[in-house]
Amino acid sequence: MDKRDFIKTVGAASALAFINPLEALGINPLNNSNKNVLILGGRGFMGPIVVEAFLAAGYKVTLLNRGKTNPHLFKNLPLIRCDREKENQQGLKAIDKKYQDTYWDIVVDTWQKSPKAVADFLDVFKGRFGHYHYISTVSVYDKWDKKFIVESEPLNPLPKFPKTIEKHYRYAIRKTLAEEAIRERTNNFTVYRSHGMRSYRVGRPGNPDSEPFWPIRFYRGGDILVPKVENHHMQVTDIQSLANFVVHCSGQKTYGAFNVAYAPTPFQDYVASLAYVTQTPKTLHWIEGGFLEKEGLTPYKMVPLWKPKPAGSYYFNVQKAISAGLVNRPMVEMITDQLNGYKSRYPKNDIVFGEMVNGKRTKYYSAKKEQEVIKKWLKQKR
Repeated sequence: MDKRDFIKTVGAASALAFINPLEALGINPLNNSNKNVLILGGRGFMGPIVVEAFLAAGYKVTLLNRGKTNPHLFKNLPLIRCDREKENQQGLKAIDKKYQDTYWDIVVDTWQKSPKAVADFLDVFKGRFGHYHYISTVSVYDKWDKKFIVESEPLNPLPKFPKTIEKHYRYAIRKTLAEEAIRERTNNFTVYRSHGMRSYRVGRPGNPDSEPFWPIRFYRGGDILVPKVENHHMQVTDIQSLANFVVHCSGQKTYGAFNVAYAPTPFQDYVASLAYVTQTPKTLHWIEGGFLEKEGLTPYKMVPLWKPKPAGSYYFNVQKAISAGLVNRPMVEMITDQLNGYKSRYPKNDIVFGEMVNGKRTKYYSAKKEQEVIKKWLKQKR
């Protein structure tokens, strides 16, 4: 399939996907009106997308959070104001009795900070919830040294479980500890091991590190540097597809751990999707990876979605999730949502990458550096 045919294909698939995603997943909103869902978080990062997915499926949704992040969202929904990161379960134990006595058919935990907070919730609410969902990460796997890692691969070796709301461990260890706490306390759980989640609606203006580099770069057009690397694949998690899968697993009572992401995708296909969505006049300069590294544009840290080592970085096996009902929408839809979110946060299109902002250098590389490298590349090719 050449590039032109690919663009036509993803465009047609995108149009079909908008028909009725709930019906495509076998979800009937009329069957869920009496089921209580408690979302831990719900107003930051992927939380709003999860909340909207459950509301669209007809569930009764209640939020549990501190009420500090994006308080303007979901004002019509019941809110349990609670800081579950207080020591000795003080925040959880202070919850109003009517909520403590409520049976929650479904609990979705979108937080990641403290494994002790995860354990505390499960202990305090023991016997008062049905299906527990936890948003985890592929970082829980000990080694990424081979392609197509499946859910049964060994997880990170762990220190002793913290007795306090501990945040000193690195992200991957905290997530792995949280999974351990879940397995020890309940059998009715589903864990979603995501991979580089791509959010779009809720962002933090002024923080370039949380913005999608490639969609923004293609949206701006002009002369664009693109890495030319043999067998270059990318893999990310689309939050909307993940949220739909959480709802699906709730309805089907699907338990266990799942790698949730797009299948490994050739980078050139991702580039074709970017070009299709942005429709901006542009010239692509496919520059060899070795040349980029010599110019200081190293994989991953400087050039996103390029990570040749370890070998399994963008090759996680997602077949188990697909067999269980994960439907990844066309990538052009994810990119469109990313750009729409960016435009709403930065109507002047003035975010900068790779430059000093508030005394700190932002991620990736600057527009100036990109053009310098392109000029050097074209000069050495003559």
